[in-house]
Amino acid sequence: MRSNGRTSTRFWRWRRSPLRRRSDVVEAWIVLAVWVLAVVGGAAVTLAAGLAVVHIQERHRAERHAVQAVLTEAVPEAIPTADGVKAQVRAPVRWRDRYGVLRTATVSVEASGRAGSKVVFWTDRWGTATTPPVAGAEVAAQAVAAGALALGAWGGLVVAAGCAARGRLDRIRMDQWAKEWGEVGPGWRRRIT
Repeated sequence: MRSNGRTSTRFWRWRRSPLRRRSDVVEAWIVLAVWVLAVVGGAAVTLAAGLAVVHIQERHRAERHAVQAVLTEAVPEAIPTADGVKAQVRAPVRWRDRYGVLRTATVSVEASGRAGSKVVFWTDRWGTATTPPVAGAEVAAQAVAAGALALGAWGGLVVAAGCAARGRLDRIRMDQWAKEWGEVGPGWRRRIT
């Protein structure tokens, strides 16, 4: 690989050379492993995190269902707040669960309603009032966010492990160099003085 009379230094750790040390080959394998783990492992971790979020949201969707209840007290009108108008208020309601048991709870409902009017809210499989399940685009956004966070964490972990391995390799090289210099150095000092 010659260009303009110069030898390319690309991939020098992979080519045979009398100057190449065993630690250079080990370092080349470390760098390759870091790249492979970052790319392949990153894709797998990102996909797994995104699918986990989708699975959790599907499970929530299956466990939660809408319930029609009756307000037991009148609900006040929309409440003005510093940042706008609060359209949702907490109010006591009663309903019969799927077993016919009369239940009561305080749930978040639309503002302004009279006692006895019907409202819809969500319960989990135990009949406890809960938030509605997350739908379509929001699930996708959560899956993408979880995948991005997992990818960042995985990338940081792989790069940190690669840097630690290369740092250890550098310490071994420095120890070898110090040992060799300890053997050769005294002979050089005698020549100079």
